[in-house]
Amino acid sequence: MVTHFVVQSETYAEKVKRLLAQYRFRYQVRKVTAAAGCSYQFTVSGEPSAVFALLSDRQIPYQTC
Repeated sequence: MVTHFVVQSETYAEKVKRLLAQYRFRYQVRKVTAAAGCSYQFTVSGEPSAVFALLSDRQIPYQTC
């Protein structure tokens, strides 16, 4: 299963990278630039419920794609 989500800052993107690596999720991240600013789109190999629970537990704001 693949999970997609977006975080809105570089700081949160770095936190997410460390968190996903710590829990051994494979992921790809892509920087997206828009008029509203930069965001980071993640594609993670894992169940959405597990990934989103991990982000929510750490109070990392994200948006689903």
